[in-house]
Amino acid sequence: MEIDKDIDNGVHEDFIEELNTLRGRVAELEANRTLCGNFGKDCSLNSRFADLDKNGREYRFEDYFDVEALQRIQDAFSEATNVASIITDLEGRPITRPSRFCRLCNDVIRKTEKGLKNCMRSDASFGTKSPLEPIMRPCLSGGLWDGGTSFYVGDRHIANWIIGQVRCPPINDDRIKRYAHEIGADEDEFMTALEEVPVMSREQFLSVCNALCLIANQISILARKNFLQAQAIARRRVAEAALRESEERFRQLSQSTFEAIFIHHEGEILTTNRAGQRLFGYSQEEFAGLNIDDLADPESRDTVRFHTSKNRKSRFEAGFRSRDGRMLICEIQQRDIIFQGEKVGVCAIRDITERVESERQAKEKEQQLIQADKMVSLGVLVSGMAHEINNPNSFMTLNLPLLDEIWRDITPVLEDYYHENGDFLAGGLEYNELRSFMPDLLSRMQEGASRISGIVNSLKDYSRLEPGELMWEVDLVDVIDNSLRLLENLISHKTARFELDLATELPQVRGNSQRLSQVLINLLVNSCEALSDRNQGILLSSRFAEQEGVVEIVVRDEGVGIAEEHIKKITDPFFTTKRTSGGTGLGLSVSSTIVQEHGGRLEFSANPGGGTIARFSIPVIREEE
Repeated sequence: MEIDKDIDNGVHEDFIEELNTLRGRVAELEANRTLCGNFGKDCSLNSRFADLDKNGREYRFEDYFDVEALQRIQDAFSEATNVASIITDLEGRPITRPSRFCRLCNDVIRKTEKGLKNCMRSDASFGTKSPLEPIMRPCLSGGLWDGGTSFYVGDRHIANWIIGQVRCPPINDDRIKRYAHEIGADEDEFMTALEEVPVMSREQFLSVCNALCLIANQISILARKNFLQAQAIARRRVAEAALRESEERFRQLSQSTFEAIFIHHEGEILTTNRAGQRLFGYSQEEFAGLNIDDLADPESRDTVRFHTSKNRKSRFEAGFRSRDGRMLICEIQQRDIIFQGEKVGVCAIRDITERVESERQAKEKEQQLIQADKMVSLGVLVSGMAHEINNPNSFMTLNLPLLDEIWRDITPVLEDYYHENGDFLAGGLEYNELRSFMPDLLSRMQEGASRISGIVNSLKDYSRLEPGELMWEVDLVDVIDNSLRLLENLISHKTARFELDLATELPQVRGNSQRLSQVLINLLVNSCEALSDRNQGILLSSRFAEQEGVVEIVVRDEGVGIAEEHIKKITDPFFTTKRTSGGTGLGLSVSSTIVQEHGGRLEFSANPGGGTIARFSIPVIREEE
């Protein structure tokens, strides 16, 4: 218990310190008039002129505050603290709708004439001289505990924020019951509703009241600031009306700038400067009747129309087309001005095509470096993983044959025991069932361990860092097998129709097995990604073309295919149609380079049945070599 008291004392001290700091800040702001910004000396928080309009009418609560926004704050505060809440005017009349009002107050006490009158009288009495010091007391009507604070705008008290409808021990239910008789309420209903009222300690309720004061005070300060700013904006608008005669100066400035300047009304071009005429290739007369979005590229037309149709202030980028069809990437800044006595929009359009292209190339080079670094890291990681997997797998591959031999040796003994004594349990299974699948189980375990070993060795071969110029005799049958082992899971996931037409023997070629495997893997991955349905198929074939003296490997897929205009570009560095899904445009470029290093060719064509055919060939080793 002592620890809890120390914690409570610490929290209370922190709260008091924060409260004192906030009070000092409010006093400083009022003394320095910083809430008014630089709108003039007349914007004093203590002056009375801003509380009256030009007809001498006092401003209401709604003139300073957004009542619906306050309603949402009030509702959220009540939900978070489990107290009822309402904002009233100085006479106790509600400004906002009640939040979390208990049934006792809302449906019992306030339904009686005397109870309602007492409630309003109690609400009206919650005015405070200091907005940071709450009032906390039993309600003058039902006796439940209430708290409250005031809304001040400058030195003007305009409303009260009242919370409560809680029971704080000690609770005198008899006195409350007598009050039910006093106002003429049904006592049984009164006491039933009383039991539903939340119970809260005075210390907790005081903390809620203090939080209320801080929130209300900050809202009041912001409301006053926004009100003064609104008045300043109104005065500024009057000043802007005096600038209508400065159009000639604006025109002279716009003619001397390098940016295209368009003055328009909801997108319709009224006039432009010489830079705009040079940029788009139209004369002043030809611009007449055009809209700004008419100059935009079709893909950007909706964006341009959205920003220019309402003369809204904005800054954005969009694509445009010059008169000769040249694509322009432009940065547009727009705002509204007064032109010839009317509110219109002005667009400043800057050609940033070269900058965007430079940034794109720089980003692609950066991505290339990142990708290269990833591949180096991946190679190190794969090598380490292969070592860690091989150790336990070697234990299995060495001992599984021993287990198989042990099973064969003990089988005659178990069979004799089975024939003499009948069926028995071994490892929780009946021997009659166990002897039928135990050999197959051991065989499958041996096959699985061998498969793991093969995959690990393929990973090690693929990830081994070998210089590109290192060449030796390579059996492409092994290269194909190792590549398929690595992609087995991906292929089975992407298609249900993966077919092979592979030669069992192929002449050896001079090359680098790892880099040739990289080419084949890249082609197969591309084919898998091109499939949109598992019913679409992939065919991998290999053959020795004796007349050409090359080994040819072909990957056919039934995917989306490659557009005719892209066929000649797909091996160019950084060219990709999968930019949005993470493509870098480097895979096929690197593959083409590898094939060329081996003296071979990499070709792509359309598959007559739909999809793509990728064919690469590597020359075989001649006898003289």
